[in-house]
Amino acid sequence: MASIVKRGKSYRVQVSMPDGKGGYIRKSSTYTPPPGTTPTLAKRGANKYAIEFEEKCKGLLAYNENMTLDELHEWYMTDIAPNRLKGQYARTNKRFYNYYIQPVLGRCKLRQLTPVVLDRAFKQIQERGGIKKYYTLTSVSALNNALQAVNGTYRKMVDDGIICNKTIKNITRGGRTFKDRAQVIADFCNVTLDSLFTLCPSKPLSANTVNTIKQMLGALLTAARRKGVISNNPMVNTEPIKVTDTSRPVMNIRQALLFLKRLAGLDNISVRALLLVALYTGMRSGELRALKWTDINIQSCLIRVSKTLDDMNNVTPPKSTSSIRYVQIDYRLAAFLSSYYRELQAYISSMNGLIKDNGLVFPAITTGGYMNKDYPGDVIKGLIIDTDIPQNLHLHSLRHCFASIQINTGADAKSVQAALGHARVTSVLDIYSHVFAETLARNAHGVSFALIGDGDSVFGNETQADILGKETQNETP
Repeated sequence: MASIVKRGKSYRVQVSMPDGKGGYIRKSSTYTPPPGTTPTLAKRGANKYAIEFEEKCKGLLAYNENMTLDELHEWYMTDIAPNRLKGQYARTNKRFYNYYIQPVLGRCKLRQLTPVVLDRAFKQIQERGGIKKYYTLTSVSALNNALQAVNGTYRKMVDDGIICNKTIKNITRGGRTFKDRAQVIADFCNVTLDSLFTLCPSKPLSANTVNTIKQMLGALLTAARRKGVISNNPMVNTEPIKVTDTSRPVMNIRQALLFLKRLAGLDNISVRALLLVALYTGMRSGELRALKWTDINIQSCLIRVSKTLDDMNNVTPPKSTSSIRYVQIDYRLAAFLSSYYRELQAYISSMNGLIKDNGLVFPAITTGGYMNKDYPGDVIKGLIIDTDIPQNLHLHSLRHCFASIQINTGADAKSVQAALGHARVTSVLDIYSHVFAETLARNAHGVSFALIGDGDSVFGNETQADILGKETQNETP
């Protein structure tokens, strides 16, 4: 039974309930009657509130406002995430929480999480970055000398499972790597970490990364609010993180044609076909790598998207139910896929059973299995290295190129949404707002040109050069 104690104009309601372990959980809340309420009605309101509060507490024996954010996240990942997050997103959620949120907020109790506290925490996260330490190679020659001293090579490190080819390529080109990866290389070479690697100074996080962290924490607290663990979500009233650069690496028509010209000379027929289909359909990396020939109807010019690969090469449903879709292709791409199918079958036959035909449209040509998720990106970098194409272009950029070209050729937001498999049309409008703005500007000129004739005398006889000349004269130096 809840106890009610009057304190001034309010009532303190307290409930004590057994926790099933021989102890008790005590929960408190405050009821404040509306202004002008008579003492009798105030008492009745407090009693009603106490009954509702007690009923609510009965479903929350395992939770209370004194639980920490770490405890809440553990509950979320155990009870909620398996039904709401696919494997790779669950792993990303856990990694981001451990890197960024946990060091700053993990030990805070839920009742301490106010909008002010969260705003301060996000500012700290953005300025200091995460707890993960990154290292760069002191010099390539230092690594080569250390390997030579132990009769080691890059290939031997890969074969022994120390690191992968991508990590070798990254660190020898001046890229960063995690401390644990740097440490295993140093151990393999039988030298200290500091003799081969230099600790990178921490860098502020981008606004996009901080917003991703906010979304993850917001989803966690929203689930807690929905389940009644907390009475309100403090994330609702936090200050937005302003994103200054929303641009994405995309190619214009001329650059896309140059990209296709270089792509035509690529020897690897599988990745050549994958990049072409990516540009012409806007499909995601996992959707492309999981695609099988049974998903393609050449005669109807349709591709059925019903599965994807996660970062561990596990076949899973697509990102959302809206991502399950048919992608319409034109006759040229259908003809290319038909020709490519024959070329791929001839190649597999020529390998005399060394690789297996798994029915994949874009297999790894050395094994016949799923293509490495990083390989297409490495190929793209090699294709564009000495061109004016944005050098940060990657596989997902081809999806943005596809959408931009569709919009620029007159497609509406709903059509682009259906082609890309976005859950909401607002996603398309948010991501490609600048492209739509450019299209609207061109459409305005289109109306002007369409109405040239006798009726345009209402504008007078001034030419565009006259108008621009006047504007120039009126400008302040």
